[in-house]
Amino acid sequence: MINILILPTSYPNIYNKNASIFVEDQAVALSKHKNLHVSVIGAVPVSLKEIWKKRLFKFGVFQYQKNKVNIELFLFPSIPKLRRVNNFIRYLLNKWLLKKNMQNKIDIVHVHNSVAAEAALWLQEKNNIPYCITEHSSAYARDLLTLHEIKKYAKIYKNSIYNIAVSPDLCKRLHYMFDVPFTFIPNIVDTEFFIPSENRYKNFRFITVANLNKNKNILLLVRAFSKVFYNNTDVSLLILGDGSEYKTLQTEVEKLHMQNQITLYGFATRDEVLHELKQSHAFVLSSHYETFGVVLIEAMSCGLPVISTRSGGPESIIENNQLGLLVENNNIEELAKAMLKVYNTVFDTEYIRNYTIEKFSENTVVTKLYKVYNDIVTKEGDAGLYEN
Repeated sequence: MINILILPTSYPNIYNKNASIFVEDQAVALSKHKNLHVSVIGAVPVSLKEIWKKRLFKFGVFQYQKNKVNIELFLFPSIPKLRRVNNFIRYLLNKWLLKKNMQNKIDIVHVHNSVAAEAALWLQEKNNIPYCITEHSSAYARDLLTLHEIKKYAKIYKNSIYNIAVSPDLCKRLHYMFDVPFTFIPNIVDTEFFIPSENRYKNFRFITVANLNKNKNILLLVRAFSKVFYNNTDVSLLILGDGSEYKTLQTEVEKLHMQNQITLYGFATRDEVLHELKQSHAFVLSSHYETFGVVLIEAMSCGLPVISTRSGGPESIIENNQLGLLVENNNIEELAKAMLKVYNTVFDTEYIRNYTIEKFSENTVVTKLYKVYNDIVTKEGDAGLYEN
């Protein structure tokens, strides 16, 4: 039995049930493996916006079990615009949580995102417990890191026994930045949860699911949709999500007189996302940059063809035109043409779903991760082998 301790940057909690839910999915999937014991601990910052939205002020340790995974989170309020201070608080709390859990056997600490890895480095130096990292963050591609952070993460990656990134594009970026090997292992989709439906809406509907910030570039999607489907009431666009760009998008929809065809749904639970995917006909991702694109594989698991900008991660998902279309980043003409083409094309939903199961199902990803863990504990294999 290999004992895996997952140390996340974020995790579903009382303030945000969808926070880094792909990490929870992976933890649950790993826990089903007969040779793995999985637990999760981590300090999770909560923004003032989330505190205000929920009208909650509950912090400290939250310890519980969910889907047979033992979880211990320390929630703390983050200080606006003081990222370095927040990360230092996270580091101290993660050290405290690790010390608190030392009575339990830990074979490997699996960190999700380098921002949480400093405490894992401390534990490795103190107790000789190895750590590996899966990097999801788009900060590396969007130039959001300070020189101080880059130097710190360089040390963290060089001391990690195995480095993983969730797309080939991110592998290349990180390999170039830090001159250490990275392996591509994608995120998981729960293909038993995200299932197709025979009862889709009669009229054709595009759907997107996103945190409505500028990186997701939903404004481009709204304008592209309006360009080709204005006054075609047989076609609609549903936008699920909330964020800083919500009011801007609302204003744009009204300006384009598309209120009858474009719906801003707002925040959606996972069950609501599934329900709306099952009623839709095609999914669109319009981001400037994506490290992976979990929403794409969730839609594909439901049998939907997908359209995405060439934004990093999606290029490793949409491998052929039977799955959907890739378009140039931030190009309204290409996106509009792609949406029109998908609208006029009949896709094989069974092929799309089977492809998703083969590439991104729990069984596929867990098999790859188990090999990594086994290589680490047995000191065998080429741990950290860089893959293009």
